[in-house]
Amino acid sequence: MANLQETLALFRNGSALLTTSLEDLTDAESTIAPPGKWNIRQIVRHVADTEIVVGMRLRHIIAEDSPTLIPFDQEAWAERLGYETADPFDSLARFVSLRDDTARLLDGLPDEDFERPGVHPERGTKTLLEWVRIFGVHVETHAKQIHSLRAGT
Repeated sequence: MANLQETLALFRNGSALLTTSLEDLTDAESTIAPPGKWNIRQIVRHVADTEIVVGMRLRHIIAEDSPTLIPFDQEAWAERLGYETADPFDSLARFVSLRDDTARLLDGLPDEDFERPGVHPERGTKTLLEWVRIFGVHVETHAKQIHSLRAGT
């Protein structure tokens, strides 16, 4: 699995990427958002809450045979779970704790476990390795989004 170590590094690096994107973030910056889009507070809370889902999904795939992974409505979560007023640094701390715990779990798995499938009703069947890559890219994408918002681009 030549791709395995690269994918695990991408996943593991999520904590550092998100932390770096928030360095010296001011309260005023945390509310920056283009019209109709999420602000930084909402983005970071989304990433933290998604990490709860990530941990569950990956654990289901590791422990169960071809589990069905339950979708969630990220817009409803943002609206109903207080994303607008979430403290970005509290959200970051929660994300880092969850991501690092799951990364340790993944690091201890035998290579063949990364071929185990998980079935998502909207995204189809993917291996554990594919899901780990998706969730690694998810954080990378949002960290870049935060950098862009802070840079005014």
